[in-house]
Order: sequence, then C-alpha cells, then structure tokens
Amino acid sequence: MVAPSPELLAAAAEEAKLAAQHRAEVLAHVGPDAFSAREQQELEPDDWMHTTGRDNFTAAEVQVGKRCHGFHMEMLRQEETPVGSHYQLIHYDVPVLPRGHSLRLHGLVRKELRLSLDDVRARPAETVPVLMACAGTGRSLQKRRLWAHVPWGPDSVGCARWTGCSLAEVLREAGPLPEAAQVIFTGADKGVEKGEVQYFQRSLSLQDAMRGHVLLAYQMNGADLVPAHGAPMRLIVPGWYGMASVKWLTSIEVTAGGWWGCQMDSYSFKRTSHDPKAVPIRQLPVRALMAPPGYPEFVSRTRLVPPGATRVEGRAWAGAVDLERVEFSSDNGRTWLMAELGRKNGPFGWAPWHFDWDATEGTHVLCCRAFDVAGRSQDSFSDEMFNWGSFGSTQPQQVYVKVTAAINDPGSSIDLTNEQKAAKTELVPQTGLTQEMVDALYGAPGSQ
Repeated sequence: MVAPSPELLAAAAEEAKLAAQHRAEVLAHVGPDAFSAREQQELEPDDWMHTTGRDNFTAAEVQVGKRCHGFHMEMLRQEETPVGSHYQLIHYDVPVLPRGHSLRLHGLVRKELRLSLDDVRARPAETVPVLMACAGTGRSLQKRRLWAHVPWGPDSVGCARWTGCSLAEVLREAGPLPEAAQVIFTGADKGVEKGEVQYFQRSLSLQDAMRGHVLLAYQMNGADLVPAHGAPMRLIVPGWYGMASVKWLTSIEVTAGGWWGCQMDSYSFKRTSHDPKAVPIRQLPVRALMAPPGYPEFVSRTRLVPPGATRVEGRAWAGAVDLERVEFSSDNGRTWLMAELGRKNGPFGWAPWHFDWDATEGTHVLCCRAFDVAGRSQDSFSDEMFNWGSFGSTQPQQVYVKVTAAINDPGSSIDLTNEQKAAKTELVPQTGLTQEMVDALYGAPGSQ
C-alpha cells in the first residue's frame, strides 16, 4: 500500500475530530434518549411512508432494491472489495458519458477551468483505501422504517482503492474569491425526486472541500471506473457517507453559500418530514460486520456450521477515527467477548477482526459491535429507534446459525422448512420459532 500523503494524514486528523462532534449532534437530535418512533407517530398521525412490517416490502422497494445492489458479506474476508461486490446506489439512470467529456469548474473563482479526463490524469495522483457506506445502511434495522427508499440491511458498504487527484489542489488553481463559501457538485444523472426534476447534486463547504482528503477519482481498484461507479470521473469524500461522493461529475460550482438542494435536505437526520432542526448527514459512525460463517440455505440464508472450532471473521471501521476494540456475541448480544482486532488499511479504510468460536450443536444468533478511540459505540437494539429517513442505524448485525454435523456431508438432508416459513408473519405460529429468532433471521435482509 502506498503511504498516504502528509496532506491526507492532516485532513484525516481533522476529520476524526469532526466525526466525533457529528455523532454527538446526531444522538442529541434523534438518538434513543432524544426521540422515538412513538413520538413521531404522535407528531405525524397521517404519515403513510413508514411501516413496522417485516414481511411487507413493497413493490417499490423491491424495484429500487433491484437497481441498487448490496455488498456481498462473504467479501468481508477480503481487504479490498471487488468492483462487482461493492454496494451501488443509483438514484436515476446510469449515464454513459462521451469520450470527450469534460468537467467545468466555475463560479466564484479567479480562473474557470475545463478538465478532461486526460487533464485530471496528468495531475499528481493519490490512491486511498476508502470504506464507503450508504447513509441508509441499516434502514431495515429501524423497525418503523421508511419504505420509500432502498431497503438496505447492514450490507450497503464496500472498501475499494480509489485513485484520483486532490480536489483541494484543483480549487487552489482556480482561486476561490474571498466571498466563496460553498462548493456544489453536479452529476450527469437526471430524474425526478420529491416532485422536482433535477440532476443529482450535493455540496460541501469550501473548508471541507479544501481540507485535503477529497479526490476527483478516475480509478477503482487500479482500473478505470466502470459506468455504474461514476465513469469517467467522480467525487470521493473519504470518511463521509456515500451520498457525498457524487458520480458522473459534470460541474463544480463555487458559490457564496446558502444552497440547500433536494439531496441535502433528503440526506439529513430528521424527526419529522419537515424538521427545522434537521442535522445534515456527514461523517461515518463506528461499526463492525462479520462474514457469515459456514454455508447458506438458498431461500432463508440460514447459516449452517459444523460443530467445533470456527473462526468468525469480519471488518470494522470508524471513518477517520481509530478503532479501539471489537466484541463478539454468540447469544444475540446477551454476553460479549473481546475479538482480535487488526490494523486499518489506511486512514479512511477498515480493519480485520476475528474470533475463534466453539460452535455447539443447536441454533445461535451471532452479533458483533465496535468501539473507537473517540468513545463512540454502536447503537443498541431498539424497536423505538427512529429518524425520518431511516438513516445511519448501527444496531449490531445478527447472523442466524444452525450448528449441525450434517453440513459436512454432501447429499445429507437438513430440514429448514420452519426457517423458510418464518419469512411470512401468518406462518410464524407454525414454525415453533420465537419472535427473537424470527427477528434475527429476517429483521435486516443482507445480514446473512
């Protein structure tokens, strides 16, 4: 791995401080001690955009879910996420831009720039492993969830190597004017959202854009970007949720500030649909995930593990903040044990962890959770957790496991009819499974 530049390290140190501040702001507004699903229902009794059902995913959710695929959880055993296993969120259609496409940098600058792909490639490059996660990661973990969005479990993540030039250097060349305060990034993807025709747009403060960690990226894992990941050029904002990393860049406009577009309003932590105190979504929280051990059943994704010593592996991250520890549970979070934690693969990457579990015959629910040096921890299990967009839930991943020696023998029979039936609420009484087990198996599709 190429050593990060001094500018990137300095930016990471500043981002780590900001990440801790951001988490405190989020918890103060929509944390478990600040707001609940019950309070939202009292404030918005006519709300029709949230549901408490676990088996009522709408046709709209399925449709957008088929457009936007999740991470393959077994790839948590790999340091680098392959392009085809990295999550994708595509709001509209994938634009295929012409070979001669150029990016316009304009607005409150001394010198407007037109940058082709060749121009960007000619600049000094930096390659950075970046853990990226959708702001909706864990949406289905929020029991009262927003159904008018992608129904992510904990699986909208990926850690790839991104190569590009420094946005700060490009902005310095353009020369922001004294009144400049905000930078608006526009992608080529166009559609309708909240009744408004729009291109996908996001903004950063000029200070954030100039910090030194943001890239104009043109490669992913050493290869040119593919269309679905933003070719030919995209923004990468390390340490932030993925909505900030605008794909298919066409325009960078430096302004005096005050712009608050649809994607800024949508990607905010809100108590209600119109929340004057909404907290804009920014830096990543701390989180651990495990690669589900053993082998899956096709329909329910129940994991089948042979008895005996089983190494459970995973990855943990905290944006720019360093990790302190990872803990593992084999009894659905009732007790926790310390896992072995490795080093992050870069200031904005992730770290490997493992736990050697003695798997005993029967059914188990495995969980993991992480803590960082800033004192941040993951959310606890709660049916009352709520924010309007169902964003940013870090409730621990649950993996439903049946330990049986039969999995060692191809051709042997394992009856998982009850696990399959449990996907439908009206069939649960026939299964003999407790609600705790049903929730562990189906509460967050993508965990298994």
